Amino acid sequence: MSEIDSPLVLVIDDDPMVRLLASESLTTTGFRVIEAENADVGLRLLESERPDLVLLDVVMPGIDGFTACSRLRVTPHGQHVPVLMMTGLDDVTSIQHAYQVGATDFVTKPLNFTLLEFRLRYMLRAKAMGDELRQSEALLASAQRLAHLGHFAYLPDKGFSTWNTQTHSVLGLGTDCWVSTLPDLLRHVDANTHQDIIDSLTVTDGCINEEPVEFAVTGADGETRTILQHVVLERQDGGFRIIGTFQDITERRHAEQKIHRLAFYDRVTGLPNRIMIEKKLGELVHDADQTGDGVAVLSIDLDHFQRVNDNFGHETGNELLGALGRRLAGCVRVSDDRPRQHLRSVQAHDLVARSGGDEFCILLPGIVAAADVELVAQRIREALQQPFTVADQEFFITSSIGMAVYPSDGDTPEILLRHAELALAYAKRKGRDCAEFYNPQLNARAQARLTMETNLRQALGSDQLSLHYQPKLRVDTGELVGMEALVRWEHPTLGRIAPAEFIPIAEESGLILPLGEWILGEACRQVAEWRQRGLGNLCCAVNLSAAQFRERNLPLMIARVLQETHLDASQLQLELTESLLMEDVTAAQSMLRSLRDLGISLAVDDFGTGYSSLNYLKRLPLDVLKIDQSFIRELREDSDDAAIVEAVIAMAHSLRLGVVAEGVELDHQFEFLRAHRCDEVQGYLFSKPLPAQEFLEWVRARNLRRLTVIG
Repeated sequence: MSEIDSPLVLVIDDDPMVRLLASESLTTTGFRVIEAENADVGLRLLESERPDLVLLDVVMPGIDGFTACSRLRVTPHGQHVPVLMMTGLDDVTSIQHAYQVGATDFVTKPLNFTLLEFRLRYMLRAKAMGDELRQSEALLASAQRLAHLGHFAYLPDKGFSTWNTQTHSVLGLGTDCWVSTLPDLLRHVDANTHQDIIDSLTVTDGCINEEPVEFAVTGADGETRTILQHVVLERQDGGFRIIGTFQDITERRHAEQKIHRLAFYDRVTGLPNRIMIEKKLGELVHDADQTGDGVAVLSIDLDHFQRVNDNFGHETGNELLGALGRRLAGCVRVSDDRPRQHLRSVQAHDLVARSGGDEFCILLPGIVAAADVELVAQRIREALQQPFTVADQEFFITSSIGMAVYPSDGDTPEILLRHAELALAYAKRKGRDCAEFYNPQLNARAQARLTMETNLRQALGSDQLSLHYQPKLRVDTGELVGMEALVRWEHPTLGRIAPAEFIPIAEESGLILPLGEWILGEACRQVAEWRQRGLGNLCCAVNLSAAQFRERNLPLMIARVLQETHLDASQLQLELTESLLMEDVTAAQSMLRSLRDLGISLAVDDFGTGYSSLNYLKRLPLDVLKIDQSFIRELREDSDDAAIVEAVIAMAHSLRLGVVAEGVELDHQFEFLRAHRCDEVQGYLFSKPLPAQEFLEWVRARNLRRLTVIG
């Protein structure tokens, strides 16, 4: 509307006297007036001036009022503008014609201008109410479009009485598809939900089922939509009317399915995750209570899988995990030999889950004997041992498996899974590539290991841990050339705890990384202090764990420790086990070169126990081989160990490597090593590992004895 206090009236009449009188009368009562002497001028003014009301004469030369009214109703502004037609004709036919062409109301000439003002103001109020109603309807229509919502009214005895284009659009039906009865609707709806819709639109004893109904409908575009229907019953004179809505919730259901998949399925393998497999295990346990069968849980760990990610990247690792998941699913067979009408449907792919990292879980329903589980475990191990080809690279995977069976090994899903994981941990400690059943003793062991881990965490950063040092001597001169640093743990209540007890726990828990860094830092600090006190440039050997060796930032950490302790790199030697180096020779070669560039020396510890290839040893940048003490223990001239030791010394020297024999306890062992030109020795024949202060006293006492002998 223009200014609300002065509405604009367009007067279209060929009689100038009527226009004059109308203009003077309406102007004095608060209207603004514009005039047109014929319909053509009036229609132009309608679009340019956009009046709030039109006062239109019926009888005019050229275009008459009836035609003019028809034309203005199809213009944008004239669609809803109130039109009051003026006629001198008092016949009913003319009045009917006026309404047919779109007139809002009519008056007869001569005009009563007093009444005309009230008639016009009433028409303005009616238009304002109509505008507000149309705006509300437009907002409702927009809201329904945004909500993918359509509405309907249904008369049980007749069919749909209200059915608009928005409802049609929500259902995806074509414009040529007419829906007036219930069968018309059901023709497009999934047959499985026909009865639910019929029930919701059927009045029984004055009531209907107002529960929401969800159904699928196939639209004209061939797409299947998910529709949610709500209905309420209204009482009318002589009957009932059902008011309802259809809402397209296809996107919502897709989003819910996506959320469900993200929450309960693994993104990499597409298999169920830990949460989903626990839920499935609960269902299988419930079913097993009815059948009397057992349910087995297999917890599977891929041995040394981290090397794949480290050496080939996570993308290759994820592809390999996907292939592993598919192969595991192929190992599971669902038996339907016995009738199980009351049980849930079980699919093989529902029984295999990726429980995290490189661990999988398999559920086996219908177990009768433990032998059944062993057969599946063996089938799994054999299947995984077959090579995988990913990104043109061939991979060989071994697995460790822990097994628990319901009800003997636990009566809840949580307990069964935990016991299977305990059995898995036991299988890994036994050396991997094997399968083990749960037994109750594992709980006690697990509790003891957890206690040990907790104590070790508390020991880190306290004075419970210390380093002992075992001297290393040159064989030909007896000169002290260095020492090996060995960690010791003195618990305040448990007393001394052997490294063989806590080092494996440190490796499993990840504490080996902070522990190893502490050992390295403490050893470097101590050797630097001894050098300042005149002990010379002794070389200290520190054992390096597998977890430390796999850390990409290991060289940076060692460089930082050397800088902080002011120790020369030539006084540090790192010892690595033979089996660790053989895990991945290419990766080991790269890491060893980075460490060698720091200026430190590198030794192979426990040499002879890892069956390493001479060809591999030639490729690795090493300085020293340490002969394992198991070969020294039974060392005699005519023993196999003697032949092995002699061969190792000769081989090492041919590769320009130094040789250290550890575990030397007897004179004849030392004499043999000296006769065969071993370079260095360490063992109880010379000294046990000593605390720092006792080591210093041992060195001073030995130097004093040597000076006395020389003197």
